[in-house]
Amino acid sequence: MNSETEVEMVTEEDLKAHREHLMICDEDKGQEDENIADSTTEVGIVIGDDSRDDRSVPSLSPLGIIIRVRRSCDRYFKKNKHRVNQAIKVILLLGYLAYFVYAMIYRFGDEGSVRLMVGTVLVILGYVVRIVFVKIGPPVSSSLQSTKCVIKITRHIQRRYVFLQRMVSMIAVLAIFIYILVEVFIEFPSNVISAVGLVVFIMIMFFFSKDPAKVVWRPVLWGLLLQFIFALVVLRSTWGYGAFDWLAQRITEYLKHSDIGANFVFGPALDQHLFAFTVLPVIVFFSATISVLYYLGWIQVLIRGIAVVMEHSLGISAMESLHAAFNIFVGWAETTTFLRPFFDDMTLPELHTVMTNGFATVSGSTLVVYHMYGAPANHLLSASVMSAPAALALSKLFYPDDKVRRSKVTLDKKGHGQNIIDAASIGAIGAVSIVAYILVSVLAFFSLLGFCNATLEWLGDRVGLTPPDYPVLSFQLICSYLFWPLVFLMGVEPADCHVAARMVGIKTFINEFFAYEDLGEVIRNGQKFRNFNGTWHLDTTGNIVMDTPGNATILIGGVMSARSEVITTYALCGFSNMTALGIMIGALTAVAPSRKEDIVRVSFRALISGCMACFITACVAGLLTTAQ
Repeated sequence: MNSETEVEMVTEEDLKAHREHLMICDEDKGQEDENIADSTTEVGIVIGDDSRDDRSVPSLSPLGIIIRVRRSCDRYFKKNKHRVNQAIKVILLLGYLAYFVYAMIYRFGDEGSVRLMVGTVLVILGYVVRIVFVKIGPPVSSSLQSTKCVIKITRHIQRRYVFLQRMVSMIAVLAIFIYILVEVFIEFPSNVISAVGLVVFIMIMFFFSKDPAKVVWRPVLWGLLLQFIFALVVLRSTWGYGAFDWLAQRITEYLKHSDIGANFVFGPALDQHLFAFTVLPVIVFFSATISVLYYLGWIQVLIRGIAVVMEHSLGISAMESLHAAFNIFVGWAETTTFLRPFFDDMTLPELHTVMTNGFATVSGSTLVVYHMYGAPANHLLSASVMSAPAALALSKLFYPDDKVRRSKVTLDKKGHGQNIIDAASIGAIGAVSIVAYILVSVLAFFSLLGFCNATLEWLGDRVGLTPPDYPVLSFQLICSYLFWPLVFLMGVEPADCHVAARMVGIKTFINEFFAYEDLGEVIRNGQKFRNFNGTWHLDTTGNIVMDTPGNATILIGGVMSARSEVITTYALCGFSNMTALGIMIGALTAVAPSRKEDIVRVSFRALISGCMACFITACVAGLLTTAQ
């Protein structure tokens, strides 16, 4: 029994040991399978999955070596990201400087070298200003403000701030008055009419103001002063006029590249439909350009600079000045996104100012359309800038605000989009609504204008107002008499008042696109008429008939002098018309439905302020222009 028991016990122990050996073998085999799976997974990672790169890779595998090198590079770039970026910028800068120096040596003195030099200098100045104000300015400013001397000077200026402000205003007004008296009235006596018209328009706005007793004259005065200063630079200085003329030529050259895209999309039909296939694609191209510049932060720099000047000189809120500066580059529709957080808290005067800014200015995209019609680009650019302070001045005159809210408003450092390509795409897609607005407006209102003129012609025929004894009764003819006194006060030549008044009436009651189309035709007529040396006469409709041998040439729409062309260009530059009134009410109501009643209440006054801002801008241009 003992031996059998011993045999059984040994056998059970052997079996137990055997089982343990088998389990160990199974574990080793499982570990090998797991290692094989890991290796397979690692190979899969190399192909397209970076989410599991923490696992070890066999150092002897070729793919494993590549991955180890890649990880080392990633760790180095993450650790020295700033140094790598600086090194790349230095290399690019040195490469551009080498190109710039070689280009100046290779060919210097032509317009292309001036263009390259101006662009380089502007970029360098931009970076210098950024470094000074962003990196050097804050620590220097904080250290200076803590010194006793600077504290005493600051307190002294604050105590005498109002006195100093009035002194500066009086000196500026006196200097401009003396300059106009000596340089303008003596040399160009006819420009006095524009000065009289400026005073008359301001007095009319003051008389019909919401509350004349509450008018604060500081924003009114400084708005007009900023207009005068900018007009002096553009219209009276040789370098200022030359700079804007050069800039206008460069913009025109740049916009011609839109023909490449339009030709690719529309093909041979491009020349057969000039407006739809040539003018409208320019809007898409220009809108994409503005979006790219906004993404890069260049537009924000200009907006901040202009807004700071207007805020501190006019004494208005940051929101109002920033909105006015914004409207110089983009239209009122694009600024609704920027204003959305402020609508609920706006006072009625502030709401009136916002709408006036929209009526008095134009967007860069539509500015391009006006130039495509034939309006001079340099005067369109200056009119767009001059109208911003004029809109603020007349808004505060027509709907005074005795309280100024001090609030901080910031702009995004970068515009919408993940990169430049995305920003250009967003800008191009955003132009679709503008193109649609222009297209349907032209289609609808040309048709309505045709019906209106046909009806007026029929009514005139019923009472004998028919050629050749009388001109055909039309909407344009009525406007030419209705707006005659206004354009005369702007400084338009008396012989040209009927033509200019016709355009101003069309712009006010219908749309500025029709008015600029008419202006472009008149400008082209003027170029033909000035080169004509034969006899001519006027027909009953006001058209000029040039008596060319064998065939008479008719200049439909008439002609104007160069001075009248300039003044009319400024007078038409704005969205202030009945069509825009309805569109703006609808758009602002959609953004702020709780303010619908207030928007409707101030809308018509804002439209009048926008119209008068354009007229005053035309008066300033007529006062200082040397064109005759």
